[in-house]
Amino acid sequence: MIRKVLILALIGVALAAPSSKVEQKLTSTLKSEGTANIFVKFHGGNKAAISRLELLKFTDRTAKITHLVKNLKTVAQSTQKNALGLLKARTVSFKQFWISNELYVQGASVELVNSLAGLPEVEDIREEIVITLEQPIFGEIVPNAEWNIEIIEAPAAWALPGGNNGTGAVVANLDTGVRATHEALRDNFRESYGWFDPYDSTSTTPSDGNGVGTHIMGTLVGSGGIGVAPGAQWISCRGCSAISCTQAALLQCGQWVVCPTLPNGESEDCSQAPHVVSNSWGGGQGDTWYDPVLSAWQAAQITPIFAIGNSGPSCGSVGSPGDSPLVIGVGSLSGTSADSLASGSSIGPSSINGGLKPDITAPGSMIRSAWGTSDDAYQTISGTSMAAPHVAGTVALLRAENPNFTFQEVKDLLGNNADTDLEDLGAVCGGIPSTQFPNNHYGHGRVNARRALEAAINLN
Repeated sequence: MIRKVLILALIGVALAAPSSKVEQKLTSTLKSEGTANIFVKFHGGNKAAISRLELLKFTDRTAKITHLVKNLKTVAQSTQKNALGLLKARTVSFKQFWISNELYVQGASVELVNSLAGLPEVEDIREEIVITLEQPIFGEIVPNAEWNIEIIEAPAAWALPGGNNGTGAVVANLDTGVRATHEALRDNFRESYGWFDPYDSTSTTPSDGNGVGTHIMGTLVGSGGIGVAPGAQWISCRGCSAISCTQAALLQCGQWVVCPTLPNGESEDCSQAPHVVSNSWGGGQGDTWYDPVLSAWQAAQITPIFAIGNSGPSCGSVGSPGDSPLVIGVGSLSGTSADSLASGSSIGPSSINGGLKPDITAPGSMIRSAWGTSDDAYQTISGTSMAAPHVAGTVALLRAENPNFTFQEVKDLLGNNADTDLEDLGAVCGGIPSTQFPNNHYGHGRVNARRALEAAINLN
């Protein structure tokens, strides 16, 4: 009996002993709670699947994305085989992610975590990230309600010889959803493969429980003067609930953007992928967990735009994923003149590689746009979340001009044609003063839709 008790005790110690592959935070949660929602990351990630794509030529973008998705699924299925066997032998809920080559497991026990950590193909195991959304700053409607659209010269871009208002481009946002019946948005919602809600698999029509997602989409493509690219079609994935965004939901949305499905998650069709995706969520610094999605978006010729957060004005305050070199990070300008940095706009350099951030800035204070409470509701709010869709809308104009523009080409068109007549902040970050462009306050300057589109037209 004593020997049996000793053996059981030793087994218990073995199960409780943390593996070097297990995140310390997860170890603490398992110790206090007994179970946790986890992500299992595999060696190699999705890099092999993406690199194979670079060796081939394709007839069109759809063929390229379809092949990319096939590669990603093949790599994930092969790499995850043993882990899937462990999971299927237990009564546990899990989900495969082919876009990042990861597994999500709900309510994983200490024993299961250690069993998964014992597999040589597993790189690490971490607790699921949950990002709390920043609350918007509300304000009164200014007399010239569409000042922000005018100051970036969007109407002038539409009127250019050979110009456009976004017609032909498809944009997506990952946020709290969108009120699809809003008067400013109902006419250019792409109903086919246009909506996915990871939080509610029965949801078939876009909705917004917060309002911010509708506001962002209004600035992107809204009619009635509020949108930068009112001719573009829009689609949306609810990456965030009313107050937070789970890692699982954001990854599902990232995957859906590459190859959209019907709202029930079936009948995927990679020809429905958007050209640009606007993101106004983020958290932490120097965090690369979303990089596999960003790499897949770039491989699929989808331009990622991210707000950089409202944690300024200290140097090095830019947040993730806006601090990634794989995205165009957007800072916020203040006032209706939009010639000075908003006091809360985060500032570079990036803690990932010391690189310059933001990449560009846009109006982000006192922005009037659609609101989610009714079909004719509007609201004026501020933050980098409001700045990002100005840049995403400008990218929609560029991609409507040439749907084959690469990430670097889009980034160069934005940066080389930005306005730099901005206020001297008397500040230096990363060794660069705010008067030298590009810098870690304004990036390359304030986005200018007309100049960027005119340059794009002249390239063709």
